[in-house]
Amino acid sequence: MKPGPVQGAQSFSRSMAVLQCVADDPSGPSVAELARRLELTRPTLYRILASLEAEGLIRQGRDRRYVLGSRLIGLAHRALAQQDIRALARGRLEALRDETGETVHLAVRMLDEMVYIDKVESPELVRMASTVGTRVPFHTSSVGKAFLAALPAAEAEALIGRLELAAVTDRSVTDRDTLHARIETARRLGYSADEEENETGIVCFGSAIRDAAGLPVASVSVSVPNFRLRADRAAYWRPLLERCAAISRQLGG
Repeated sequence: MKPGPVQGAQSFSRSMAVLQCVADDPSGPSVAELARRLELTRPTLYRILASLEAEGLIRQGRDRRYVLGSRLIGLAHRALAQQDIRALARGRLEALRDETGETVHLAVRMLDEMVYIDKVESPELVRMASTVGTRVPFHTSSVGKAFLAALPAAEAEALIGRLELAAVTDRSVTDRDTLHARIETARRLGYSADEEENETGIVCFGSAIRDAAGLPVASVSVSVPNFRLRADRAAYWRPLLERCAAISRQLGG
């Protein structure tokens, strides 16, 4: 059965066409030039321009010509970092697995979730059931909370405000005040903890990888079955912090 059209696809394609046209013009196109090149009506074009400008993706100069906005600089920097992050981090992820004896995940942000982009398996018989491509919530996962803790406070606040905070296990935090307190603790310590909040019987420790601007581009976690959890938790978070700091330094952080 042939899939139907995706809702909003035409509007998105037009917005991308406008953005690309702005990017391709070194001097910045005017409204008239955009309308002529893209064959869009003035009302449609004005609506797209207003939306892109509100998101910081374009801006209008004094000569009323459009150029790319500053937000794209940050997005491009993060995209480049994420393209290289798996290869860059792999050796240290393996070293972290070897030192802790437990499964290690590398995750990046995908809209309002985190997604695992790499996994280094524990040598133990009992392992995590996760796979590369698995999406996990910000509020229940150690990678998500570590990422939130590394964001600027205002950006973290806005993101937390959008989250549904649905329970994944009976230990999931579903209260915003409690989540804020957990994020503040993670910010102070440099790492976050998931106390069986995302998977029953699994405790995780997470920390962020930062770019040259100090912003998070990814998170790393060490996942431990509760029955195998050592009394000295520093055995997990200390090498985690060391490896994340080393990867961040390679990114200029």
